[in-house]
Amino acid sequence: MRNYAPLAFRIAAVVNWLVAIGGIVDPTSVAPAFHLTPPNYPFLVRIWTGMVFMFGAMFWEISRDPPGRRRLIKYGWIEKSVTAISVTIAYATAEVPLMMFGLILLTDYFWIAVFLYYDISLRRTAR
Repeated sequence: MRNYAPLAFRIAAVVNWLVAIGGIVDPTSVAPAFHLTPPNYPFLVRIWTGMVFMFGAMFWEISRDPPGRRRLIKYGWIEKSVTAISVTIAYATAEVPLMMFGLILLTDYFWIAVFLYYDISLRRTAR
């Protein structure tokens, strides 16, 4: 299964880039697409989506040599966990709609499992 690591991290990078670009370019116009009110502070959305974009670059870097860059993988599942937990809490307290929670299921929770798998697998192999 380890042979799929480069592909998995490349796909994760592209997903991050696609999700981030709208928030970087125009966070106010993107919000309604996710049934959200346009943000009062668009610069905060740009900061967050900028970080999402940067993590996409890290995933691409990992994809180039997963065993050699295995120490970076933990930052991927940590980043995804922070976002997933934050949005889950926001959904549970009715701060964000179901659509936003659904997006996080696909763009974060799914990848947490994939990244943890490769983190654990590649650490074991390195020992």
